[in-house]
Amino acid sequence: MIPRACFGAALVAALAASAAPADEASDLLAKAYEAMQSNLARQDHWNWNVHEVRRLVDKAGGVVQTFPTVDIESVIRNGGKRCNAVVAWGDGKKPFLVDADPERRCQAMEAIPDPFPLTALLRSRKVRIQAKSAGGVTLAVSIDKSRIKDADFPTRCAASIEATVRLDAATSFPVEIAGEVVESGCNQVNQPVSHYAARPAGPASSIFRKSARFHLEFVLQKDKFQNAANSFWVCARQQFDQPFDPNATYLYYWGRQVAVEQRGVGRRLIKEMHTTAREFGAETQLRFDK
Repeated sequence: MIPRACFGAALVAALAASAAPADEASDLLAKAYEAMQSNLARQDHWNWNVHEVRRLVDKAGGVVQTFPTVDIESVIRNGGKRCNAVVAWGDGKKPFLVDADPERRCQAMEAIPDPFPLTALLRSRKVRIQAKSAGGVTLAVSIDKSRIKDADFPTRCAASIEATVRLDAATSFPVEIAGEVVESGCNQVNQPVSHYAARPAGPASSIFRKSARFHLEFVLQKDKFQNAANSFWVCARQQFDQPFDPNATYLYYWGRQVAVEQRGVGRRLIKEMHTTAREFGAETQLRFDK
């Protein structure tokens, strides 16, 4: 599953840089990109469910507001491909088009853009080897000032991110990605989708912007018949720690408008996502073995 954007202690640790040539690091990152693309092609063998939690915290980390949780399911559309669609809201609100056919549900959710440019990040030109171990290689991705104002949003956003990417030794898949937006290329104002409100939403600022931090962890789900070609890397845990506009009156997510109860300077939105997966037609559940 590609995140609609998993958070630990290590973000962008300042470890000693390897003396390996830059082209070796670029080749490794290219392999990670190819492994991610190959994994996407295997999604039609798997189903998944995601539970998302959002809370607004103050400067000291105290929770000032919790927002309705949301449960997401993979919807099987024509051709066997998957999309993500809301199946339940924590406060009992009926999800938009939950009883509609898969294509309508997918089309409604695809109108909501994902601000996290994961694929573009894996195509960065500024990368070096940070560390090597028996478990794999960790790459350090730096900002690319030549692309911060690129006309293509994913390109300029990825160019604004400093990140570490840990690769699986056997497959070169990026099993852990953590980083921070340190430049302004991810900042944007757009027209949020509002499926539930009576009137259209006005322009809103994306909160995946400068100073946002993220952590993603992928876990390999092995095919029940031990066919590696059908095994699937699922993004089991995600966490985003993002700046919040002190004057914001609403938060928009998954096509819903939720009122912000209190305003304040220095607040941040914490979003956590946990995914469980099962092979299509099987009773397997998320496994943490390799």
